[in-house]
Amino acid sequence: MAVSIEKKYQKLTDTEHVLLRPGMYIGSVKPHTEEVYLLDRRSWKLIPKEITYNPGFLKLFDEIVSNSVDEHKRNLKLNQVKVNIDINTNKISIWDNGGIPVEIHKKYNEWVPEMIFSNLKTGSNFDDTEQRTVVGTNGVGSTLTNIFSKEFIIDTCDKKKRFTQTFSDNMAKKTKPVIKPQKKGFTEISYIADFKRFGMTKIDKASIQMIEKRLYDIAACNPKLKIWLNDDPITFKSFKEYSELYTTPVFYEQSENWQIGIGHSTSGFKAISFVNSVETKDGGKHVDNITWQITQFLRDKIKRKHRVDVKPSELKNHLYLFINSTIINPAFSSQTKEKLITEPKDFGSIHVLSDKTLKQVLNSEIIQSVLDWIKQKKDADDRAKLRKLNKGLDKKKVVKLIDAKKRGDRSNCTLAIFEGDSASSAFRQYRNPNMQGAFPLRGKFVNVRESIPSKVVQNKEVQSLMAALGLKIGHAPKDLRYGKILLYTDADVDGNSISALLINFLGKYWPELFEEGRVLKVETPLMVAKKGKETLSFYSDDDYKEWESKQRSLPSWSIEYKKGLAALENEEYQEIISNPKTFTLTKDKDFDNTLDTWFSKDSEPRKKKILGEELIYKTSDKSLF
Repeated sequence: MAVSIEKKYQKLTDTEHVLLRPGMYIGSVKPHTEEVYLLDRRSWKLIPKEITYNPGFLKLFDEIVSNSVDEHKRNLKLNQVKVNIDINTNKISIWDNGGIPVEIHKKYNEWVPEMIFSNLKTGSNFDDTEQRTVVGTNGVGSTLTNIFSKEFIIDTCDKKKRFTQTFSDNMAKKTKPVIKPQKKGFTEISYIADFKRFGMTKIDKASIQMIEKRLYDIAACNPKLKIWLNDDPITFKSFKEYSELYTTPVFYEQSENWQIGIGHSTSGFKAISFVNSVETKDGGKHVDNITWQITQFLRDKIKRKHRVDVKPSELKNHLYLFINSTIINPAFSSQTKEKLITEPKDFGSIHVLSDKTLKQVLNSEIIQSVLDWIKQKKDADDRAKLRKLNKGLDKKKVVKLIDAKKRGDRSNCTLAIFEGDSASSAFRQYRNPNMQGAFPLRGKFVNVRESIPSKVVQNKEVQSLMAALGLKIGHAPKDLRYGKILLYTDADVDGNSISALLINFLGKYWPELFEEGRVLKVETPLMVAKKGKETLSFYSDDDYKEWESKQRSLPSWSIEYKKGLAALENEEYQEIISNPKTFTLTKDKDFDNTLDTWFSKDSEPRKKKILGEELIYKTSDKSLF
């Protein structure tokens, strides 16, 4: 069915448009749930609480009370605001000790109070050449409250005449103004909202709580303005006192147009900010400017002292910022004035934070929390990398591994770790293929004592050894591919060093291997004496010298010094592979301390050991170091 031209195209009055599209003027008129800071009277702190309120309904109050605050900024003689909420009649009244001129406007032939409160785009803030520090800019605020009210009463006196007028039914009706002589100046606006337009039936508890919070904000931003709510005073000595209702400590400083507090947030960046006494819930350029100053200073200092480059956004997450600013001719993103869009160059003044305050922040728990967060993030990243690398070990093919062939239960299998490839061919010749495996090392093993796990497992030698054994960092050594690990290294300083590095690696991540007796050191001959078919092997200088001292026919013996495994002959290889002489490496109470002594970056404990202090860590009767 065709729609008529008259129905398709409509022309609305200003009032009709406001009522039809309230979101353009006063924000949402639907219930809104969010976390809001409300006063807890037991602790006398502003604490976050989840509350459901109607933003549009609250805006009606804000438009009227902001007029009083703006007039206070223009004229400090207006220094009292009294708010009364009558839950019986659902009437809200805002009184101040100012006064509106009770005169007929010569150009518009209308009483000034009536003109101000019943006409959109009417007010005293349209001269853009004037440097304004008030919030009103568009001349629609107070009239919006009139439009959304069932009853709206203007009562004002300019110390000469008193003006009283009542509007009703969304400003559709009005009474004739009553003018009387009076000397005491004041303005009182009272209204009963058109609740059905907000899906409400009365002034609810949430609305009262939000109005109270708004009055606390106004009192904090205007310490010279005395405020009452239902005859209860609301005052603050300073913006710092108000800030401390949220958190402590607050590092605070101020200038003519700026009051700034900096605290510590444990739950992401938080900013309680105001422009000309109105809360900018979404922040804006003033918050960005102060935050930038803080993060740049802290970032530079942390980078110099701790050698960590922290992103500004990461630093920001630990800040609790409080800003009360006076901005010249402020511009906002919407009529609800929740975000300042004025550029810093147009603020009218710029506040540069002092070194004193910034250094207080630098030396506070804020920085420690940043460093703790960095460590936690780094640890989390390391764990993620480790999980990925651990997962890859299951599929890793170890090229150098001479694997035992036994399937099923391999708890009786042994993995021999050799120093270099020289022993590989002999091992293959004399081993039990089902039960014995071997892994040849390439030179010295990595020192893992002070390395992070994710860096350790990037080492190819580490990856291969872990894959050969079935070990994973961060996982208990269960169901390994080998029941015991045998360390074969040369019987010299270098060989002992390699063994010690392997013990350091296994002991740091899987100390259970030592508690369960699954790591053994294989002794290899240092000296071999031969005479005919008789062969004697000596595993230390002391053993050889004792034997030598008892020989009367030493020249008949052939004495060979075995510099390393590569110097062993076939029968000697057969002995250490088929019937190795071992001692079990065990874990005692000084296990970790000993490894720290020998493998940490701090060299002082090692120096003391080297200079002859008694070695603490021993396994069986053999010293490892």
